[in-house]
Amino acid sequence: MIAWGVCAVLAGLLLRLRTAPDVDLWLHLRIGRSLRDGEWFGTLPDPLSALADRPYVPTQWLAQVGMSVVDDVAGVTGLHAVRALLLVALAALLAATARRWAGPLASVVVATAALVATSAAWGERPQLLGLVLAAWSLHLWAGTLVDGRPRWSLLAVAWLWSSVHGSWPLGVGFGVLVLLALALAPRPAPVPWGRLVVLLVGTALVPVLGPLGPRALVEPFAVGMAARSTVNEWKPPAPGNPLLLLVLLLALVVLVRLVRARRLDLPSLLLAGAGVVLAASSVRTIAVGALLVAPALARTLRAGAAPARRERLPGLVVAGVFLLVPGVVLGGPEAGPLPRTVGAAVERLPAGTPTVVDAYASGWVLWAHPQVRVLRDLRAEVYSPATAAAYETFSATGPGWEAYADEHGVDAVLTRVGEPLDRGLSGAAGWSRAAGEGEWVLWRRG
Repeated sequence: MIAWGVCAVLAGLLLRLRTAPDVDLWLHLRIGRSLRDGEWFGTLPDPLSALADRPYVPTQWLAQVGMSVVDDVAGVTGLHAVRALLLVALAALLAATARRWAGPLASVVVATAALVATSAAWGERPQLLGLVLAAWSLHLWAGTLVDGRPRWSLLAVAWLWSSVHGSWPLGVGFGVLVLLALALAPRPAPVPWGRLVVLLVGTALVPVLGPLGPRALVEPFAVGMAARSTVNEWKPPAPGNPLLLLVLLLALVVLVRLVRARRLDLPSLLLAGAGVVLAASSVRTIAVGALLVAPALARTLRAGAAPARRERLPGLVVAGVFLLVPGVVLGGPEAGPLPRTVGAAVERLPAGTPTVVDAYASGWVLWAHPQVRVLRDLRAEVYSPATAAAYETFSATGPGWEAYADEHGVDAVLTRVGEPLDRGLSGAAGWSRAAGEGEWVLWRRG
């Protein structure tokens, strides 16, 4: 009970550090609403952004529709409730995976450390659901690592995962790691390699059975290539990133325990090594790295008795209390980024007004003010490198920025006070400040 209590306290504190909803939330709600209204994507012109010159493929369609429904029924509070339940599920899956090797207390400790390392992915967005499905997939593959038997339910998990988030290819990677681990570790019983390979191939191909068809197989990689050069969370983390350091520390503990035990456990080293590589590759994959390091650490701990049903009771009690903690579901941040005065001025913009919007507020404007024609939003994959570079030059008021605004018919600019566009427009002819409050300002042409 105490170990689960510590886990809940840490999770609650980390959630309390979030002072605003995830910046991507509003974009997902807008896309979800469009999908529910019968509007599909995948063709040009893009229904959301004026500059998009590549079609948007909604790889997160099921999660976006679900988020939109929850928001209609219970608002952002409902989304916070879903997030809290997903965190409970994530902690439970981490502990259950560790419990395949370690005792009850050790499993909760490992799960808590790994859960904290995933905290950057706790925003109100499909990524968190994708992370839970990743933990579920890893839990099933870990069972195969224990007894060598295929888990055919992985096919259903892979299909669901591919419908809610583009990270689903990681599940195929988990399968490859487990098959390598089975090949490296001596086993008393023969391994059904044929069935395991069929299962692995099936998890890689089952996404084509969704509404995206074969595009589901390639789009996650296209998004990754487009975002890696422009989106911070797709770039490698700073060496001092505390979550990266936590994953590295857990991997170091794996190594130290193996050295002290004078034991060469190749599966543990394989899982921990893959976890470190993922954690160091990008900010958004630190969480996945933590998922892999957790079972590696559990394998080095003393085995406990077989799991008993009574072990679940403390976790269930703590989970119920966790949902009632202020700031976890009730009392969490719900407001959009724009202050009332600026939001009212944006609402008064004529329908179809070509508007440059700061990236942080673009999703909110698309959702709360759908009449506005936003030039660019947060979907990095729908802009070619040339289009993205030209827009960045304009945003930085680089050479030719005023001509760029004329070329694209920009009639309004929503930006932060003191940003290059705010400073540039203050001295540009034909522009006036329509509204300003706090850190936000709206400029109008004419």
